[in-house]
Amino acid sequence: MEAQVRALLLLLVLTPSTAEKNLTGTVGGSITLPEPVLDLGFFLYGTKTVAIVVDGKMKITEKMSENKVLWSDRTGCFTITDLQRNDSGIYTVDLKGSGVTAYKLSVFDSVSAPTVNRLGSDSCVLLCEVVNAEETTLLWYKDDEVVKQNSSAPSLSLTVHEQDYKSSYRCVAANPAEHKAEPVNVEETCGPNYTGRNQEKPEDRSRVIGIVVSILSVIIIGIVGIIIQKRFHNRLAFPAKRCYRSRELKQTSSTMMYISMTTHAIRKPVEGDEGSRCQI
Repeated sequence: MEAQVRALLLLLVLTPSTAEKNLTGTVGGSITLPEPVLDLGFFLYGTKTVAIVVDGKMKITEKMSENKVLWSDRTGCFTITDLQRNDSGIYTVDLKGSGVTAYKLSVFDSVSAPTVNRLGSDSCVLLCEVVNAEETTLLWYKDDEVVKQNSSAPSLSLTVHEQDYKSSYRCVAANPAEHKAEPVNVEETCGPNYTGRNQEKPEDRSRVIGIVVSILSVIIIGIVGIIIQKRFHNRLAFPAKRCYRSRELKQTSSTMMYISMTTHAIRKPVEGDEGSRCQI
């Protein structure tokens, strides 16, 4: 097989260049080159040979491409997986004796999904926005006609007049590799029954109410707990104070009684003391 590979490499050098076909892909995705190699041929990235097919079997010649480039022995097509921006470039499928096909692959970041909101309430002005506007074109469609567009800008507004409310509108974010659309029901968004559907969805309102109720419940439980704790401490503290004051009163009363009795005993004359003292 080594001799066959060398011969094929020599033929490859002598192969004339060919026109390129454009291909596009998105980061993280994969792309399959449509030209099949069933028995004998090369797969190149730029001037480097990535893989060789000989006798219906593929051999990877670039180690960095071992888990990135796949080949189907059923269809004969090469697939590049896990695309990254630096995978952009020229890929060539060389069928020895059957021709050469070159592809110019351009890899783009995935398009951000657009969102649409109404601006104000006096008129029907719709604003279409994307998070990542790099290499992205925003387009407003009325039915199947593009009525407004711009490139690499994060937003695009559109004014809709009342006589056009029944038309179909959608905002599209697109790059050469993919596009994403957001349809708008103008009659609901700008009609007399408009309630801010695009600004506040029912599930969002329910979520907010649930959060508020939970916070209020925690606050109320905390306040009730503090009140109960204070009352409990007061019940423990007041009996002790009352007992302490009762003991003080009892001690004071006992002391006063003792002083009174002592004073009374000192002042009371002793029977027979006068006679004893006067007799000589």
